[in-house]
Amino acid sequence: MRKITLPSLEAKHIKRFAMFAIPVSILLFVIIFSLIVSSSQQFSYLAQAFVHGHLNFLSSIGGKGQDPVMYHGRIYWDDGPFPAVILMPFVAFFNLFHIFFNQDYLQWALVVGILFFIYKLSKILSYSADDSLLLALGFATGSVFIGVAVIAASWYFAQIITTFLLFWSVYEFYTQKRWWLIGTICGMIFLTRATADPIIIFFALELLNDYKQRIAKLKKITVLFLPVLIAVIIQGIYNFIRFHNPFNGGFEYQLISRDSAEARAVGIFSFKHLPTNLYSMLFRGPVPVLKDTTSWSLKFPYMENNGYGMSIFFTSPYLLYIFTNKWSSFDKRARNLIISILISGVLVLCYYGIGIEQFGYRYMLDFMPELFLLFMIMYRKSHKRITFGMKALIIGSGILNFYLLCTFI
Repeated sequence: MRKITLPSLEAKHIKRFAMFAIPVSILLFVIIFSLIVSSSQQFSYLAQAFVHGHLNFLSSIGGKGQDPVMYHGRIYWDDGPFPAVILMPFVAFFNLFHIFFNQDYLQWALVVGILFFIYKLSKILSYSADDSLLLALGFATGSVFIGVAVIAASWYFAQIITTFLLFWSVYEFYTQKRWWLIGTICGMIFLTRATADPIIIFFALELLNDYKQRIAKLKKITVLFLPVLIAVIIQGIYNFIRFHNPFNGGFEYQLISRDSAEARAVGIFSFKHLPTNLYSMLFRGPVPVLKDTTSWSLKFPYMENNGYGMSIFFTSPYLLYIFTNKWSSFDKRARNLIISILISGVLVLCYYGIGIEQFGYRYMLDFMPELFLLFMIMYRKSHKRITFGMKALIIGSGILNFYLLCTFI
């Protein structure tokens, strides 16, 4: 009788399974949780209003904590309108069946799209398939992105769309370089989160470096910036119809907590806010869990998420690698990325809000895709493959973030 032998598992397959099992499990939990647990649905309600020809909400969205903008007896939303525009066809279709379309129905697809773009960008940068997958999972779980992906709230939904658009624009730049499409994506970014739009500076600098003929440069610069100019005009008209001022996005009419109102009184954008936000982004850590108010002894879970934000080097410690490189090792492309990161970073850090009710310092997602791309570029320059130590750091970041995320949700 013939013996039937089962194929033995090779050591490399076991290692691969061990490496990806944890981050994949964390990501699946995040996606499933976001589908099960719904939160503030302002963009879906706003899309409903747009479908019916209104710019204001058709019903109350709640008071403080939901950030309603009250103006002349109507309730508006201060965030950019593009996320609501994306939702309009879905909302209109589901209306036919008298079903409300939640933002989270679309959110998981955007998360998968972000993973796709990171994977493809990693391959373009000559990372192996395994390393590319690890980098995609590393961004999703080993960064502040995990905090916005896990809950389908409007504030986070806008940041997921922004992250998707940022990676899409970079992917288009590395592949076909259709400047009209890159400009259009940048226009979408402006109509979602304007503080993330300085990525267009990176594309402009790259364009100026690549093309020697003055006329060709002028044409491509025009094609790049024209959609953004149209987006600026659209936002201005949108503001004017609502608040009778093209430069007023409604922030000053927003119903917010007393602490936030006091910060806003200093200025919606002001350098005075920079020290506080910079501290949150670079130095603030998790909150220790004490046995009681008079003891310094810790109890389980020992530390928990800090709603005021946590340092980027706590949520994504592998990014410290960027700072181990000498300035001379940064080529023009890397330096152009740094310029766009710094401009967006200054805008975010000068904003009066601190992004409370968050995991990590979530506002840094306005430039996190560029920062992550910079990390991939600089690491690939000196390493053919991701080392075991770096893999452990990336996966470890995801595990620690998930541990703290459980105290957030």
